[in-house]
Amino acid sequence: MKGAIFDWDGTLVDIDEREFYCINQALLTHNAGSIDRGFFIQNYYRRPFEVGTGPRMVLEAALLGKTGKVDDVYETYRKLFGGTIDKAKLQDGALDLLRLLKEHSYKIGIATMRFTRAVVDTELESLGVDSLADVLLTREDLGFKRALGSLEETVAQRVRLISRALDKLGLGPRDSFLVGDSWWDIRAGKQLDMRTVLILTGFSSHNDFSSERPDVVVSSLQELEAMVRKGALAGPS
Repeated sequence: MKGAIFDWDGTLVDIDEREFYCINQALLTHNAGSIDRGFFIQNYYRRPFEVGTGPRMVLEAALLGKTGKVDDVYETYRKLFGGTIDKAKLQDGALDLLRLLKEHSYKIGIATMRFTRAVVDTELESLGVDSLADVLLTREDLGFKRALGSLEETVAQRVRLISRALDKLGLGPRDSFLVGDSWWDIRAGKQLDMRTVLILTGFSSHNDFSSERPDVVVSSLQELEAMVRKGALAGPS
């Protein structure tokens, strides 16, 4: 193994508190009732994949029957999210794992399905990850501006994003492992013939994705760090 590609939201960074705060603030700004944490988890993580991103699906559910209001509230949410970098929080062990990989001369890519690159750039800098990542790519870098319409389309765009990250790192799929928290991460990695690591945070902390048959399942980044130290990711997928 010469490299690693990481998802960002839910994998390296914990966005739950920030998402919950920004969604509620957006609702309150538009004189809509706030939601509780159970409602957030059910509609952000546990709903079947539908059109729209996680936060948009939460807002659609919260504003049921007020469809004309969703776009305005979502735009307020986006501005709030972009302005709350201080609420971004790394998953436990993220920096230690990335530093270990760099010490072992791994090339590191971050490929996120989040759209606005400028916001993610600022997050990496604020959290001290920018000096450890060789490549950052967002969905904006693909030039894909509209909302994703289906799970299949999401996987297809994920494949494009990861392929581009590998190209920029000068690596082939068999040279790297992919770490993510969702079913589209594992499906994209399988399509590319990469070694896949599912971490039980983010989407995976609320859903069972074992049927996707990831090559490796870890409960935390600390567990993944221990595997890297032992060379346990070097075997064939």
